[in-house]
Amino acid sequence: MKSPIYLILILMLCLNVHAADWDTSETIRTSGGELHYRVSGTGKPLLLLHGYSGYGEQWRNFLDEFANSYRVIAVDLPGHGQSSKLRGSFVISDVARDMWQLMDLLGVKQIYGVGYSAGGMTLLQMALQEPSRVKSLVLAASAYTVVEDRSAEPFELLPGAYRLDLLRNHNGDMEKIRSLLSAKFVADIKVSDLEGLKTPTLLVSGDRDESFPLPIVVQTYQALPQAKLWIVPGVGHALFWPWGGSERLAEQFPVEVSRFLRQAQ
Repeated sequence: MKSPIYLILILMLCLNVHAADWDTSETIRTSGGELHYRVSGTGKPLLLLHGYSGYGEQWRNFLDEFANSYRVIAVDLPGHGQSSKLRGSFVISDVARDMWQLMDLLGVKQIYGVGYSAGGMTLLQMALQEPSRVKSLVLAASAYTVVEDRSAEPFELLPGAYRLDLLRNHNGDMEKIRSLLSAKFVADIKVSDLEGLKTPTLLVSGDRDESFPLPIVVQTYQALPQAKLWIVPGVGHALFWPWGGSERLAEQFPVEVSRFLRQAQ
């Protein structure tokens, strides 16, 4: 009889064999600099945007759900991951234009979008810039503006886990990391801008999120004509990520997002 440890190893190997992976990983030059992106699956384009200080690889665990029905495009936002270093401030409207230029270069006419934190803000601005090109949005731990961010904090004074996360996400490139931390974060969306935006939108928020507190999320939800709100009790800004989020939500999130996107089609 095989030992339980042996059986567990076999199971893990089987799971890894069947787990979805990126089909391609490329870097392309835009007017704002080089943008790195990953693609997996076929179907309608689903743009995944990470949060500030993250990178596109973080979406890998959701590919099993998303890549079955969509052409998943996960981008390293400007200044992040394998994209080129920030040239100045991180301005949401500029980042949104960079994303649209990337979509044009990839021949993508319309998108579905899922964004976390700053990635969600970028998608919201993309929808404001090109409303006819965005079919539906999912904004996770995000809203039209932000209360708390870590820009201007010296790397050495950040929590240890966050420092390790930055080093991993940016391949130990301290020049890039310091440019991110010193950049001014400009959230240039007004809540009044949202009132005419008819894009179906799902907002997912932890009731303990300090960066995007519930009152701001609710204000965003109320301003959007076609929005739904999913409040997750007992969860903070990390939501479903391994660095402090809910494991249960990590399983629920891609399933509920897929359901919402299907309903919004």
